[in-house]
Amino acid sequence: MCLAKAFVNDWSGQPVCQDIAQMRINGDRVELETLFGEEKVVPGKVIEIDFTASKILVEEYRAVDAGD
Repeated sequence: MCLAKAFVNDWSGQPVCQDIAQMRINGDRVELETLFGEEKVVPGKVIEIDFTASKILVEEYRAVDAGD
């Protein structure tokens, strides 16, 4: 069994979560839960899922500075 890995903003680097068994889209949040019950919440949206490689790409929302 090959469970999913989630990456933020691009495919390079380390995944933010591994062994993902469940993913929920809750408004502007992506909620990930591993096979072991650990949870990770990423404020953002799913922009790509590669089912062949079991990878999820999330675009993370960033707070905009009021001074900009």
